[in-house]
Amino acid sequence: MITLAFYKGRTDDQKDRIVDALIRFATRSAYSHVELIGGVAQLGEEAVCFSSSSRDGGVREKRILLRPDHWDLVFAPIDPEPPVAVLTSHLGARYDMVGILLSQTLALGRHDPDKWFCSEIIAAALGLSSPQRYSPQLLCEVVQWAWPRPLGDGDAGAGDPSAADADDLTS
Repeated sequence: MITLAFYKGRTDDQKDRIVDALIRFATRSAYSHVELIGGVAQLGEEAVCFSSSSRDGGVREKRILLRPDHWDLVFAPIDPEPPVAVLTSHLGARYDMVGILLSQTLALGRHDPDKWFCSEIIAAALGLSSPQRYSPQLLCEVVQWAWPRPLGDGDAGAGDPSAADADDLTS
């Protein structure tokens, strides 16, 4: 099982708040960022998260407190080892600010193989084609479509991860 954490919060840092607002506006989304957690995460608890972050300079692993007012969680019955391995293999790669502008704002689908933005690297880690085409919102919608779960308290539509069928966990 993996958890995707979608950022909907508002930071105190004015520069970061502007960047978040621009991403939300350009992608017509409630979310400005996404993290992957290799396992089941819970709101209100810390989790080891993988993503690419402009605030941290690129692809990184980081412990994050998943505050309920800042994050929505989506669960998928996926073996966490392959996507975590992809993310780990790219640790230290730079953030792709030009790529996010060209693929999300201008919809040109450009990709620098040495740089990544958050939803792009997570889409790649999940094996989705053309990962540079995924915004956090689109990634959320695709994962919810591929592995539907009833709505649960505090998540964006993935329900109770313990309710997954045993067969789902082997895919």
